[in-house]
Amino acid sequence: MNPTGRAPDCCGAASPVSARSAESSETGRPRTWPRAKRAERIFQAVLAVVLASVVGLGMVLKPSPTGTGTHTILGLSPCGSLAVTGRPCPTCGVTTSFVLAAHGRFYEALVNQPLGLMVFVAVVGALSLVLVLLISGQNCRPLLTRRRVMILTAGFGIMLLASWFYKLAPS
Repeated sequence: MNPTGRAPDCCGAASPVSARSAESSETGRPRTWPRAKRAERIFQAVLAVVLASVVGLGMVLKPSPTGTGTHTILGLSPCGSLAVTGRPCPTCGVTTSFVLAAHGRFYEALVNQPLGLMVFVAVVGALSLVLVLLISGQNCRPLLTRRRVMILTAGFGIMLLASWFYKLAPS
């Protein structure tokens, strides 16, 4: 900090620094990331196992050559919309695309169903984040703000609609 209360940025120019973001207002010391309690660490461990299992299952399954229907290998019923109308539902091909991505076939996953590739990236990203939090013993609550959850929810809804339009478009 210089005498004006501004910290130099990367180029040497002064920029305002929020006392709240940089240090605790009561103690003047840098804020620390909260430690996870025992129950939170157990939850993180269970979540890591579930996410790793989903990715592992994707690596074990064989993608359907038709682009849809891979989920039927798991004992789930075929898509009702596709069977009745011949038109895909918003999630048609997500499992197949996820499995393709798990096999490292990212372009094919994107072409088949973009949402499936995005779900794969989200699951792998979440797994990575949970493992970092679990290993470091940190709490995930500072990451889960109401605004971030709303943005992620809206973004997923937009991706779902965009993927559906993509699937409905004539080939």
